[in-house]
Amino acid sequence: MAATVLALLLAGCSAAQTELGSLQADANPAEAGSSVPATGDSEWQPLWWQTAGDPVLTDLVERGLNANPSLVCDSLSLQAKELQADAAARRLGTRLQRLFNASAKNADEAASQARAYRHAHRRAHVAADIAAAYFEVRRLQEIFALREKMVEQFSDNAEIAGFRREAGLVPGLDTGLAGSLVSVTQNDLDAARERLDAAMRELARLTGMEPEGLSAVLSGEGHVPDIAANVAGTERLSVAHRADLLALENSLIADMTRQKVTQEDLDAVLAGDTETAPADSPAALAVAKYREAQGDAYAEMTRDREAVAAAAARQAKLENSVRGARMTAKDARLAYRSGTGNFSTLYVAEAAALAVEEARIRARADLATASIRLWTAQGRGWSEADLAAPAPGVGILPEVTVCE
Repeated sequence: MAATVLALLLAGCSAAQTELGSLQADANPAEAGSSVPATGDSEWQPLWWQTAGDPVLTDLVERGLNANPSLVCDSLSLQAKELQADAAARRLGTRLQRLFNASAKNADEAASQARAYRHAHRRAHVAADIAAAYFEVRRLQEIFALREKMVEQFSDNAEIAGFRREAGLVPGLDTGLAGSLVSVTQNDLDAARERLDAAMRELARLTGMEPEGLSAVLSGEGHVPDIAANVAGTERLSVAHRADLLALENSLIADMTRQKVTQEDLDAVLAGDTETAPADSPAALAVAKYREAQGDAYAEMTRDREAVAAAAARQAKLENSVRGARMTAKDARLAYRSGTGNFSTLYVAEAAALAVEEARIRARADLATASIRLWTAQGRGWSEADLAAPAPGVGILPEVTVCE
């Protein structure tokens, strides 16, 4: 009798895993216009920061993942739970009990996997947050350097306007406009410095670095890296590697196993047999919850891909606009110095050129951030190595971290 019950329970657990896995495939429709199949589930994508092409970003992400207090405490919690499970498994009474109750062991293993996937999901989002903070620092650095150069340019214009006024060639209005442009740009430069300092402090917090050490690593003018996900429409979206869905799947498997869900129960739900499996049955509730989460995940990825496409289009337009704005400002500057143009034209041309340059920098940062968000949503922010609980004392610093 015990052997028969054991076989039934094992069949129920296996059925839960199989059917939930098939739901994942069913809820992953191809994109309109897609011409190639989705990447196979067995093909593991590399971590996005390993292929982004920015060594500084790679180093900061690795630092942040190793120093994040929440992740450290999460690792300690996983380690403690694994040690507890090992200790329980060594107790004779527990071993004998599980000989006649394999479902309890299977449920515990699924729950353990769910915890590991949740940890991997958290790591992926911490990495994305570090990247977003890094792009913000680089954006502000690049804008700060641009405004410093423009202050020098505007000051030079003001000096020329002063000379021409003294010579009686231009009215006092020119020097007034020139002084106003220098004053406004200098004020913007001071505000940009404050925002840059605040962004540096936030990035230092996320990476566990001292602000001074981070400033040394990110010294110089800074440049927002050219990072862009490929959203040309040649691949369909897949949620197969999303750690949050894998965590939910294993959590539901654990719950259904404990509630003695069988193959027949799941078959009835999938066949729409509400008489055999009513909507409030454990199997029906689990399948509905999983499908809803999967639909939300697919919608999120769709929005992220649209955000990447919009940012890329915006950047392309601004790249074209900035060339025209630079040429216009150059012509206006030359015309004023040669006496064939007026300062109001120069004022407008240079202010417009500065605005377009800054917009181009913002667009590049937006594209990089949107790309990271998309890759994270696709499951490229974690690896199988993140699922293993660390050995005691390995990779964690409990002596400097306070956990609840």
